[in-house]
Amino acid sequence: MFMQFKRRLFTYHDDMTDIDIANPKLRALYDLWNAKRGTRQAPPRSDFSFEDLRPWFGHLMLLDCVGNNEYRYRLYGTELVSLFGFDLTGKGVSDAIGQIGDKPLDEYRQVVRIGAPVYASRISPSAREYLQVDKLALPLMEGGEVTKILGALYRSDKVDA
Repeated sequence: MFMQFKRRLFTYHDDMTDIDIANPKLRALYDLWNAKRGTRQAPPRSDFSFEDLRPWFGHLMLLDCVGNNEYRYRLYGTELVSLFGFDLTGKGVSDAIGQIGDKPLDEYRQVVRIGAPVYASRISPSAREYLQVDKLALPLMEGGEVTKILGALYRSDKVDA
């Protein structure tokens, strides 16, 4: 079976307003991240309040960068659990490759390596089927290094209001 996917990698520069993000919810999350970033390469987690992130609840994931190119899901949204059929909260990304494939690990490593957002539109496995998804992964930095990744994911064929 042949599967197509496209991935857009962002690099850091002073004016990121030209980034093409197809999903309006992900675009809005990117705009919030960019506003919180200001003149810095990336904002810290502490810059985001509960209320700031409310529009994306259920679709959010928050990952801790735990070293050696490994990441652990601190939060895996309820809509993602419903969509994919499994909960990854508390699990390492490497430990979940059997469920999610290897693309997420590559994307998170890229976020950390370049210290900038990664947007992907691709096929993703779920417990029931393969789904077309749009995903945004955003670096959160402390002391000049990426310590967390804030992400959100939506089905490409369905944009929630």
